Amino acid sequence: MNDQSRPAAPPAANSPMQAARSPAGLADAVRDQASGYADRRKTEAVGFLSDLARALRSGGGALDEGASVRPFVHTVADNLDALSDRVARRSWRELYRDAEAVARGNPLATVLVIGALGYGVFHVLRLGESDTRRSQAAEPKQA
Repeated sequence: MNDQSRPAAPPAANSPMQAARSPAGLADAVRDQASGYADRRKTEAVGFLSDLARALRSGGGALDEGASVRPFVHTVADNLDALSDRVARRSWRELYRDAEAVARGNPLATVLVIGALGYGVFHVLRLGESDTRRSQAAEPKQA
């Protein structure tokens, strides 16, 4: 028997909170959040690479005309611009696939790069922690 008092399909979600109540809705909400975050980071990375290329070009202009490093600096700046354009045109999925292929093809280089990044992050965090301790020690203690 068909009950006319009940709707045939569940009502559509009107808000993200209602959509997140079902497992599929939650997955969609998380995917949308992650996609938005990834797009913002990608845009920032493209801007950073372009700014770095611009800074190299302006710094390279200050080098002597006869400096042998000047063409190298301009080549690096051109390559950074090309990388920036490539990142801007590709999706996160394509970028991830490319990074995975490079990592699988060069495992030793991947380990070295990850180790260097970890070492750098460790020291940056440690430096920030020691700065916090110094500023707390410099503050006069109240009784």
